[in-house]
This record gives sequence, structure tokens and C-alpha cells, in this order.
Amino acid sequence: MCSPDDLRVIRRQHRVFYALLLLAPTEWLWWGRPAGWLQLAGAVLFLAGVVGYRRAGGALGEHLSPLLAPPEPAVLVEQGAYRRLRHPMYLAEVAVAFGAALTLAASLATALAVVFTAVIVQRIGHEERALAARLPGYAAYTTRTYRLIPYVY
Repeated sequence: MCSPDDLRVIRRQHRVFYALLLLAPTEWLWWGRPAGWLQLAGAVLFLAGVVGYRRAGGALGEHLSPLLAPPEPAVLVEQGAYRRLRHPMYLAEVAVAFGAALTLAASLATALAVVFTAVIVQRIGHEERALAARLPGYAAYTTRTYRLIPYVY
């Protein structure tokens, strides 16, 4: 079960993400649909995020949950993208957020993507505490994996 604080973090993440996905096309239309090489890079980033999200979700299978703690019976998933990263779905969401903003050349949405990333990092802190409390092998898992960005964080 999620605490009220955990639910606030989840709701904040979703609100910022949906706001970003609404703001990017609105800004694109408002400023006259600019085109450039960043749009291609953004489209590639967006597509990589979508593919990464689907693959990470597939690796979780029945253990996928929108909540911070896994559903019962709680199992530590270490296959697929989870072999090297603890939160590949969040990395994919960040890629989608920045990809959407860049594809549409939306500078305000890009700024919102930065805020979204900060919200994701906050959620990861809450989630890792919940996972450590429920999964006995989680502490050892954290020593051999990266949190969000391979070789960086």
C-alpha cells in the first residue's frame, strides 16, 4: 500500500508528464512549426524512449505496477534492461519527455522536461526505499546496477 506522500509523488510525476505532452505540440503550433536537425534528434530520442519503455515494461511482466512498491508476491526483476539499470522505464519516460519537446522545437516544454526529470529523481528515492524494505536482495542489487543513467547515475 502506498503512503499519502508516495501517492503525491506519483500524481506529481503524471501531472508534469501529461502537461509536457500537451505543451510541446501547443508551443509548436503557437511559434509557427519550426524545423531543424534538433527535431530529427528529438524524434529519434522519442522513439528510443517508447521502445525502451515497452521493453522494460515487458521485462517486468506481471510485476509492473504504477505504485512505488511491487505487487505481491514481490519479486526482484533482474533480467532484460533491469540487469544493468534499476529504473529503465523512468529513463525511457525522460527520453520521451525530451524527445517530444525537441521534436516539436518547444523550448517551454524542454524546460518542463527538466522539471519532469527532477520529479522522476524524487520518485526514484521514494521507490528505492519501498523496494529495499520489501525485497531482501535489493541492497545487493543496487551495488551492481546503475540507478538511471548507465555509467553516470
